[in-house]
Amino acid sequence: MAFVKRRFLSNRLFDHILAFFQASRPAVSHWVPGLVLLACSAWMSGASAETVAEVGASSDASTPVTFAIADVWPWAYEDRSGNPQGSLVQIVNRLSEMTGIAAEPRIRPLRRSMIELQAGEVNFSVFFQSPTLDTRAINVIQVVTIDVLLAALADTDYPLTLETLEGKRIGFIRGAYMGEAFEQNDKVDKVPLAAISQGIEMLSLGRLSAILASDHAILRSLQAMEVGRDVLRYNKHVSGQPGALYMSRKAQRPDVAEKFRQAIVHMVETNELNRIFFGDAGRPGHDANGEPTAQ
Repeated sequence: MAFVKRRFLSNRLFDHILAFFQASRPAVSHWVPGLVLLACSAWMSGASAETVAEVGASSDASTPVTFAIADVWPWAYEDRSGNPQGSLVQIVNRLSEMTGIAAEPRIRPLRRSMIELQAGEVNFSVFFQSPTLDTRAINVIQVVTIDVLLAALADTDYPLTLETLEGKRIGFIRGAYMGEAFEQNDKVDKVPLAAISQGIEMLSLGRLSAILASDHAILRSLQAMEVGRDVLRYNKHVSGQPGALYMSRKAQRPDVAEKFRQAIVHMVETNELNRIFFGDAGRPGHDANGEPTAQ
């Protein structure tokens, strides 16, 4: 204290200050431990918060992003060994390879895959774009554009439109969005299907008048059944129905979404997406009415 006292030009002010602290020593002796504890607690809280944030960031970066993929053949399914397969699974794997980001595809029933995305149980999914889904999840980028076709057996001759099929049974994949016209239509008998191959079999048995499905699903189903496209006749119901990569609003990974977006742009430019969905032969051609054209 003598050193501090000598720094003042006049000792009078210092003497008053020293007297105050000496008189207050009993009280200060009680305050100081509390103040020290409070200061330490505040520092530790700040340090803990910083540590948690750093660990969270590190964990977030190393944890694989998750996809809920609807269990709808040929888009996604499990093989006999339980391994995920299908065109959407191929896309998830390619996005992981191209970006270096670990990705885990989880095959789920269609309804459940939508619920998991909206609840934030997964980060991403791919669905047909719809106004409802655009409000419940974040539309990152369009992945594919498909045509939705009404199909019936080739040896039938009734018109293939929703209007002319009023009261008739139309098969469609359970829970799939087939455009607003079908969504709002209550005059046809909508028959949920587990797979398009099931619908084709029901057509042959006379249990359906038509099926409503994407050209991708119909083409792959006929290939798997080893029958030609000419066993059915077609009418285009929706032209250019988009399928989009969606990100959960409750489990967002915007940095990953941007890398996936760039990768998808590249896959479009190189025609890789088209090959994944339609094979080396590419998308089957259809005329204005949806009938196959020569390849």
